[in-house]
Amino acid sequence: MSQDAINRLVAALKHGTGLLDDFIYYMTFDDYKTLPDPFARTEFTVQEVQQTIHRYANPEKSAELFQWDIHGRLFKPAKASIGNIAVVMIHGGAANEYEFIFTPDGPEEYPDLSRTDPAAARVGVAQHIASLGIPVLAVSLPGHYSRKPWLPIAERRPEFVIGETPGDTELRNRLAVYTFRMCTEAIRTLVERTLPDQAIFMWGHSTGGEYFYLMEQYGLKNRLIGGLGFGTGMPAWVRKEWDLACATKSAEERAAPFRNLTDLSRRSPKGYIKSGYVGPNQPWGSAENWFELENHRRPQFKPFLQDIEHSAHDILMPEIRRISGLPDEELFITYKSDLNRLRGKKMLHIVGEYDKGHWIEGGEKGLEFRREVYAFKRFAPYAVGLRLLHIPNLTHYGHVESHNERLANIMVTGFKEYFLD
Repeated sequence: MSQDAINRLVAALKHGTGLLDDFIYYMTFDDYKTLPDPFARTEFTVQEVQQTIHRYANPEKSAELFQWDIHGRLFKPAKASIGNIAVVMIHGGAANEYEFIFTPDGPEEYPDLSRTDPAAARVGVAQHIASLGIPVLAVSLPGHYSRKPWLPIAERRPEFVIGETPGDTELRNRLAVYTFRMCTEAIRTLVERTLPDQAIFMWGHSTGGEYFYLMEQYGLKNRLIGGLGFGTGMPAWVRKEWDLACATKSAEERAAPFRNLTDLSRRSPKGYIKSGYVGPNQPWGSAENWFELENHRRPQFKPFLQDIEHSAHDILMPEIRRISGLPDEELFITYKSDLNRLRGKKMLHIVGEYDKGHWIEGGEKGLEFRREVYAFKRFAPYAVGLRLLHIPNLTHYGHVESHNERLANIMVTGFKEYFLD
């Protein structure tokens, strides 16, 4: 391990030493691979947690509201390294809590990382952060968790009520109202009842990144400490601004794949390759092997409406209103996030060199159009601190790639030396 590597990181976080373009720290891959643990490792316990909300009328049973189950796992360290804080992790599209708990090539186990080599364990970042003394709640959004192995990708369906598979009509009716507003309410309920009175960091990966910007204005009682992200990005209304500046296709062309509003986007190895998710730091090998390793526990589907609201396809709004029957206050809340809520907060985002969506795209127009940089430029008038860490060799899925224990070290170092200093 390298003390120089951690010294350089801390200097960048605390004092801005070595930052370029106001807020970017370009870490070397050698520094990344050799970052020491910021705290001594400790044991942790794992507890399944689950809550239920009821929202939106069921057209098949007019007197009933749809039930939506949200699931998670709470990691509680035997010895807390920082008091009264926790991390809430929210997955992106087509994933669930296992994204943060295990890695594709690692064991489905919870080893004692205080008694084994963390680098060799190949477990998820939630386990690494918990072993560094920080409680973690890893969340599965409604429909994305099952206690059974999933069916083949073409056949599987969301378990909106865990343990139950919806029929054709119920599936269409639920997908018509699978809104960020519903998911925000489910997350709020789970967080408040699982982590009462605790201040939290909220890391949403990819599509899950929207929730940090929404939770306070939709009633979360827990204090949000600051903005934490890897592969996280921006609110949808900022994404729309970026699209207008950078997109090569018209709004109609970008929205065309999602016009069948009550459908699911199903993942495939070819889709992963096209999206730039494959990179040099993935010990499991091919995209095909990645899917074989994950298919039993990862849903590999994403509701179209979630994609639509996240990717700013508001051109579809008239059709969404018609099919969902929902009032406007329930739709596109991703356009309603208020950046004034960043006042008094610090932001720490981490991006991989090979993250196509968050770092590469837009770069041909200049640094300021790389998506994470574009977002931070919008955040600058509000947040009291901005740090964007660029890590070589990582893709959008760097949190499950080799050396992911170092990503956990960066985040916990950020808690210790930047957010709470």
